[in-house]
Amino acid sequence: MAMKTIKQYLVGRGPDSALVQGSLKAHGRLKGFKVSFSGNQIFLQKLNRDMILSKSYYVQVPVMMECYDLFFDTIAGVECQGRTVLDFSGPGLHRYKKSDVAFQFPSVPEDDVMDAYTHWYLPGAGDVVWDAGAHAGASSYFLAQLVGPSGKVYAFEPDDDNFEYLLRNIEMHHLTNVVPVRKALCDKTGSATFHMDGTMNSGIGDYLTYSSAGRVKKVPTLSIADACSELGAVPAYIKMDIEGAELVSIRAAADFLKSHPIQFAIETHLVNKEYTDKPLERLFRTFDYEVSSSNWKGQTFTWARPVCTPCLRP
Repeated sequence: MAMKTIKQYLVGRGPDSALVQGSLKAHGRLKGFKVSFSGNQIFLQKLNRDMILSKSYYVQVPVMMECYDLFFDTIAGVECQGRTVLDFSGPGLHRYKKSDVAFQFPSVPEDDVMDAYTHWYLPGAGDVVWDAGAHAGASSYFLAQLVGPSGKVYAFEPDDDNFEYLLRNIEMHHLTNVVPVRKALCDKTGSATFHMDGTMNSGIGDYLTYSSAGRVKKVPTLSIADACSELGAVPAYIKMDIEGAELVSIRAAADFLKSHPIQFAIETHLVNKEYTDKPLERLFRTFDYEVSSSNWKGQTFTWARPVCTPCLRP
């Protein structure tokens, strides 16, 4: 049985399965973690750090282990009896260490990887930018600070729970230059089956490596070209984290991007046993974009920009 088939079988058993819990505990031991289950929570412990997750988040436990240090290094935890605790088991207010800014999240916060998103291009005053896969709006907030009151951030988020928290954070931080868009970017305008669980890993079912345990419903979709038409402007820059749909979205926009140059910062994902970074690199080069990919604190990002110098903002 192929490894993916085994993993999909385990996912289908659910978090209460003794086999699933045993597999996660064994995987944790290999990575230096103690994994335990209690009620509706999963506890990850390593050295003097504890992370608490909702049991419904069991599919992402291996990913959380890979990003464990990133979360503790960037998000303020609670000190308790000599241990640092991050409780992501339910909705909560979490503060980023670097900026000292807090946001409300439905569960696990967004990774603080704005340095990666702005590695090649730093949006400036007056820019129109997109936050595709806005989650609860933390990245939208930081982009809004960069483009200022004369700029605009369009925040695309189709997940119902995430969208609710996006609206909360827009209101809490008085983000008058952020426009929430309750649609998903994809290869075509229409609709798609979307797996919703109020996390960063919700996405269009066709591209998710493993189906989430959340609700499934149809959501409206927009292609990049049609989104530009609907919103009335071509963005200078797109931050993209759309859980595997990035490759088909860029492929469908190839002709449009040849005549409408846009800067991209894309978090890439595993789709059909292959990460999307290398296919994205090959694709961008076919329409004369400079492109590069790299691992950034345990995650892979692809950056792309038009080669034509006059197209670039100074």
